[in-house]
Amino acid sequence: MQSNNESVSLNFLPLKIQQFSFPVFRKKSGGEKRVGEYSECSERSLPIDPSFDVDQEENRAKYWVSFVALPGFDKFACQQSFNNWLTQDYLAMLLREKCKEALGDSEYEIHEHDFRGYVDFVLSTYREGREVVWLEPYFLRQVREFGFLIDFEFRLNPNIPFTRRIQQLSLSLDQSYRSNKNFYIDKYNKLQHFTRLFGAKLFPLLSGHPDVDVALSLRRLPANHLETKRYIFKGKKESSSQYKGIVEHGALEPVSGRVGFYFVCREQDTDFANQLYKALKGDTFPNNFAGMEKVFGLRMDLVKAKKFRELRQESLDLVISDIKSEQSISFIPIIILPSKSDEQWSRVYNLAKYLFIREDIPLQFVTLDLLKDPSALKWSISNIGLQVFAKLGGKPWIVKPTNDQCLIIGIGQSHKEAIREGQRTIEKYFAYSVLTDSSGLYLDMEVMGRSDSQEEYTKQIKDGVRRIILSRRHAFKKFVIHTPFKIRKYELDSIRGAIQSFGRDANDGSLEFAVLKINTQNKFFGYDVSANSMVPFESTYIELSPREFLVWFEGVQYHTPNVYKRFAGPVHIEFYYATAGIIGNKKSYLQDALNLSGANWRGFNAKALPISIHYCRLVADFIKDFDSLGYSDYQIENLKPWFL
Repeated sequence: MQSNNESVSLNFLPLKIQQFSFPVFRKKSGGEKRVGEYSECSERSLPIDPSFDVDQEENRAKYWVSFVALPGFDKFACQQSFNNWLTQDYLAMLLREKCKEALGDSEYEIHEHDFRGYVDFVLSTYREGREVVWLEPYFLRQVREFGFLIDFEFRLNPNIPFTRRIQQLSLSLDQSYRSNKNFYIDKYNKLQHFTRLFGAKLFPLLSGHPDVDVALSLRRLPANHLETKRYIFKGKKESSSQYKGIVEHGALEPVSGRVGFYFVCREQDTDFANQLYKALKGDTFPNNFAGMEKVFGLRMDLVKAKKFRELRQESLDLVISDIKSEQSISFIPIIILPSKSDEQWSRVYNLAKYLFIREDIPLQFVTLDLLKDPSALKWSISNIGLQVFAKLGGKPWIVKPTNDQCLIIGIGQSHKEAIREGQRTIEKYFAYSVLTDSSGLYLDMEVMGRSDSQEEYTKQIKDGVRRIILSRRHAFKKFVIHTPFKIRKYELDSIRGAIQSFGRDANDGSLEFAVLKINTQNKFFGYDVSANSMVPFESTYIELSPREFLVWFEGVQYHTPNVYKRFAGPVHIEFYYATAGIIGNKKSYLQDALNLSGANWRGFNAKALPISIHYCRLVADFIKDFDSLGYSDYQIENLKPWFL
C-alpha cells in the first residue's frame, strides 16, 4: 500500500548554497524601545565573539542590528547560522531590493509592514482582483535550509462582492463552476508560470553572488503516514465508513425517551416542509438516505407542525410554549428558513438559536435554498438526519482511539473588538472549552473565561484549565489541549501555567500534558508529484521541525485514488508544550487529531478539521452573533451539541 520512499514536494524553494555570510551593523541593546535611531533596526541575539562557541549562552548578547551603517554601530560579518530570524530578514531585504532593481512597479507589491515580510508577484489582473504568487523567507528546520516559501493566491480588490467568479479565480471552482478537482494541479501550474515569468529576473538575488541563488524546484521531504480512521458503532462493531457502518450495525447509542418532530414554517412554505418530512422518512431519496427509523432507529410517528404568516419572536415563543407543555416527549423543532445569507433571515436564525438554547431545546434549521434544489437536498438529507439525531442526544459513532484515558480539551475564544483612536483593541474577552475524549465522544462544553480585563481573563483561563483537570483526573491520565492558531501568547502562557501547576504529577509521569496549536489556514502546501492528481494520500504527514508537522486530513484514498472534489490543503500542527511522555510519542497525538476529524457529527463526510477545533469555531460564530445582538442571559454548558 505504501512505499518506503514516498515524498511530498513542499512549497519551499531552497537556496542553492546554504553556507554564506553577510555584513550587518550592530550595537549592544540596553533595552531601548524601537523608536528614534532604532526605528529601522531589529533586536537580535548574536555571538559576542564569533571565534568562540557561538551557541554558548555566555557568548551571546542582544544587539540592535541594521543593514546600513549607523552612528555608534560596528560592522559585523554574520554567518547564516548565527541567528535564523536575522538571516530571514537579510533574504527579505535582498528580495525587496531585487524587485525594485529588476521589475516594474505593477509587477510586484511589497508587504513591508507585515510581520511575515512577503512579496506578491502579479501573474494576471482582473476587475475582481489579481492573481499573485508570493514569496516569503523561511528556515526549514527539519533539513536546516534557508529559502523561500511560495504559493498562489487571488487578492480580491476592495469593495468587490464575493461571487462564484471569485471562487473560480481562486481555483476553488473549475471553469464550469463545480468543485475544482484539479485544485492541486492548477496551483502547481501557477507556480510554474511564476518561474517562467520571474525566475530569470529575480535570481540570483545578489548579482555576481551565486551563494544567494535560489533553486527553482520545490523541496522534496520524506512522507510518513498515520493509520486510516476506523469508526465504532453499536456492539463495538467497526467500519471504515460512517454511513455504511451505521446502516449495517446501528448507532453507538440510541436516543433515550420519546421524541417528536415539530415542523415550523411560513404559510407559503408548507409544501417544502412536507417535502422535507418525506425525505427524512426515507421516501424521497431511499438510495441516499433510508430514513430516520432505518438509519437511526427514530420513528417519525410523533409529528407536529405550525405555520405562520411571518417567522418572528412571537411565533417562536408559541412553539417553545407548546413544546414545554409536552412533559413526556422531547420535540425537536425543524424550522424552514428562507435563507441564512440574507440579513433579515440571519437575524431570525440567531434569535431562534438564542431563544431555544435558553430553554435547553435542540433546534434544526433547513433553508429554502436547499429545499428548492433537489440535487443538493439529495446529498444533504443524510447530514440533516445525523444532526437531528445528535441534537436529540443520540451518539452515532466514535472513532477508534489511539491513546486511552486521554481527554481532549478544545479551547476557543471569541473576543469583542473595538476601534479606539485608530487602534484595534479588545473590550471584552471570552473563552470556552469543548471536551471530548480521544474517541471523539462529545462530553461537555464549559465557559473558561469572561471578563472586560485581560488580567482577570487570563487568570480565569488558568483556573478553568485547572478545574477541568482536577474534576476529571480520576478518569483521565492524559490531557491534550487543542487551540486554534489565532490564540494569543498571553492565553497560551496562562494555559501553560495551569499545566505546570501540576508539577510533581507531570514530572513523575502520572499525568501527561500537551498543548497543540492546530491551524487550517496556514502558509504551507505540498504536492505528490508522482501522482496524476498531485494530491497526497489522506493521513500523509511531513515534519517541518521536531515540533511542527503538516498533516493531510483530506486526500486521495489508498483503495480508490480518484479525485472527486477539491481537497483542502494540509493542516499545520505545532506541539507548543508537551511533557516528556508525549514528546516521545508525538505520532500518536497526531493520530488522535486526525481521528477527531472523523468524529464530526455535523456530516457523514466532514473530515477537514478535528472536532476539538471545528466545534469551537462553530460556537465562536454563535457567540459573536449573540453578543452583537445584545443577547446575554443564556448558558452554553451542559447542553447537547446544539451548535451542530
